[in-house]
Amino acid sequence: MSEGLKRTVLAALLCIITQVSYTQGFSQNGWTMETPDRVTGREGKITLLICKFTHPHPGYQGNITVTWKKMWTNLVLYSYTNYPTLNSQSVVFENMIHQNINERYQALGNPRENDASIIIKQLSLHDNYQQYLCLVNLSHYPNETSQSSGQTIIVIPAVKNDSVPVTGKKGGSATLPCAFNPPEWLSQSVTVLWMKDNPHEESTVLNQTRSLNASSHYTDSVTVNEGQQYELIGDLTQGDASIRIRDLRLNDSSDYFCRVHIRIENQENVTQDVLRLQAFAPATILKLSSVRENGIGNTIVCQVEGEPLANITWVDPEGSLVPGDSRDTIVSRVPGRHQTLGKFRNPALRGTYSCVAENEHGRDTRQIDYPSTGDNYSNFIVGMLCLIPLIKFLLLLVTGIILFMKIKD
Repeated sequence: MSEGLKRTVLAALLCIITQVSYTQGFSQNGWTMETPDRVTGREGKITLLICKFTHPHPGYQGNITVTWKKMWTNLVLYSYTNYPTLNSQSVVFENMIHQNINERYQALGNPRENDASIIIKQLSLHDNYQQYLCLVNLSHYPNETSQSSGQTIIVIPAVKNDSVPVTGKKGGSATLPCAFNPPEWLSQSVTVLWMKDNPHEESTVLNQTRSLNASSHYTDSVTVNEGQQYELIGDLTQGDASIRIRDLRLNDSSDYFCRVHIRIENQENVTQDVLRLQAFAPATILKLSSVRENGIGNTIVCQVEGEPLANITWVDPEGSLVPGDSRDTIVSRVPGRHQTLGKFRNPALRGTYSCVAENEHGRDTRQIDYPSTGDNYSNFIVGMLCLIPLIKFLLLLVTGIILFMKIKD
């Protein structure tokens, strides 16, 4: 493929795209290192520097130090040591950071799983064509430090719509696009992984492999499909790994990472893509009720769901608007539940009150009579209880008068 065609393909990608062509790595003293020749990422986004390794000491429990530096200047950009700590009766491994220039780097891989990959945050045009080296050292074997080959970053300038999220309505569906450069020759397999919140393998919501053969037939193997909510709808032969998310929930709002692995004999090409999904819901009143709060008195409570969070206003029996936050009303947010709670304390008027909930996607209104039938019944019971002593007194008084009249006669 010519350099001009490569540039054309890169310019056509619409989101943050990272394209990796893996080298075979090299072996020395029983070590192997596998790193890509080139990583391409979008300006202003994150990208990954990938470094996989093996060492000849199975079950090693000592310190592992990972260092990333620039190839020609040997400037250390990021360095940390993964060390064991005792936590109760088990061994827990933690990272101690030694160097992190401008706080731009973050460990992604787990060295205990032979992965020293890291994230670069806020990729800039100054990173263009920079070359990086990955070094791994076991403290018990100081003479066996292993160093990768150089890894070059190519930075694509940002475009206007990079930060526009995909949106979808609660209960509906949303399509997350992922574009990659399909091979010009037959590949052995294409694996599509989608991850939620972060690019760690533990956050995978869909893992699907399509195995190809010479007759153009393929078989699919799905090892992960969280909640059976995800569906691969893109045409992989056309470089499309898009998925559809069904039955959207509000907590589906997140960053999503797409990773496409194309294996051709001993070479593997990896394309990575990241985008934002924002689920929305029109304002909907879940419940409107009258309650009695200790130390406060009677309160009308309006519970509303919506994303973005809904605004609440009240309409009293005389038709006057009462803001959600006033002398007699308060509004609070329910953390993590996309809900708003409005309270109208000690309403002064009797009659019908309206709760009005609204956000940019919809409006909902519900009414309640105050005092409610339950309130009237409660007041009747309280009144009757208060009358009992008076009735007793009157009965005693009448009985006394009757006895007095009989005695007098």
